[in-house]
Amino acid sequence: MRLITDPVTLTLAAATLLGFGVEAKCNADNCYRALFLCGNPAAVSSAVDFCRALTTGTVTATVTPPGLWLPAELVRHVNTACPTPTALVPNGDFECRYNVVWDPQVPDTSAIWELRSPGNTGSFAFEAHLLSPPATPELGVSVRVTSKSFTVTPNVSYKLGFASWFDDLGSGFIGVMINESPVYTVDAGDKGAGAWHDNAVLYTPTTATVTLRFEFLFDNRHVPSIQRLDTVTFVPA
Repeated sequence: MRLITDPVTLTLAAATLLGFGVEAKCNADNCYRALFLCGNPAAVSSAVDFCRALTTGTVTATVTPPGLWLPAELVRHVNTACPTPTALVPNGDFECRYNVVWDPQVPDTSAIWELRSPGNTGSFAFEAHLLSPPATPELGVSVRVTSKSFTVTPNVSYKLGFASWFDDLGSGFIGVMINESPVYTVDAGDKGAGAWHDNAVLYTPTTATVTLRFEFLFDNRHVPSIQRLDTVTFVPA
């Protein structure tokens, strides 16, 4: 095991590895900065690869002194394995922050995504944040997040559960797809704003694997705007 104790060296090495200059506006020079505060999808994608390598256990990072861009909080998660998923959905509560089991995409340049604390049932939730009126949404979608595929029993009824949160009645809505098929939508008018609300969808898969996708759609009625997702489960009905 190779031990890197110099945070500056680790930060510069990461920037070099990813091909970003350390003075770039959004240079993905460490996991925390790129994955949570960077609005550049290319930088996030590159940082994901770096994070995956970092979490294999081949590198242990120690950060001193505080105040640099590679925070001590990252070190606490670097070599922590994700717990065995419950309710089938890998990292359905978004608590395993550095394990790449969800694929976020941001087609709209006016939007970003991040993990927000606190969550519905744990410390973190997935948040889609519209910063200004939608500029480049894809078929209305500003942010989407797709799960890793997981194994199910075909032709058995399952219940998809998840918690949704909207900051305003005009925040738009969340669309849900299972195996690329739209199955459900929810907006603040259905459940209310400013609090977490549970959702349930019955679905019978015809294949041995399932992939979930949540799409976040906004409009101009309330800008900036926030939608959140947490506590995703998929269990036999």
